[in-house]
Amino acid sequence: MDRRKMLALLGVSPALVAGTPSFASASPGPAPAAASSGSNDLVTVMNPGIATKYALRKPLAPRLHTLEGKKIYLVDTDWDGQTSGVLQEMQAWFAQRMPSVKIVYKMKRGMFTTDDPGLWKEIAASGGDGVIIGVAG
Repeated sequence: MDRRKMLALLGVSPALVAGTPSFASASPGPAPAAASSGSNDLVTVMNPGIATKYALRKPLAPRLHTLEGKKIYLVDTDWDGQTSGVLQEMQAWFAQRMPSVKIVYKMKRGMFTTDDPGLWKEIAASGGDGVIIGVAG
């Protein structure tokens, strides 16, 4: 296939990729004004691959065989101070259909991107059997 046709199909003008110099350097700084042809300049290439050391992995928590008689926390992660009521609807569903399951609704402190160690300690100390975490937004 002709490269021009392929670029046109991708929505890229061939003029954008023709003759455009590409610069790389070992340290950040301004790019050279023009490409030097025939020079012995070195080019540093960054590897986007995964680092050789992986993050420590923990196994998933084992599944509960039943929810009967269990305490389940519904944790709203507070999407920009808004809640759509999804988790409250889940709480009402459990109350109507599985009344033996104790549901505790909690709003996590801070934004959805921040941690709330106090809440996790509270859940662990109270003997919570499970947690459903959701944005509910």
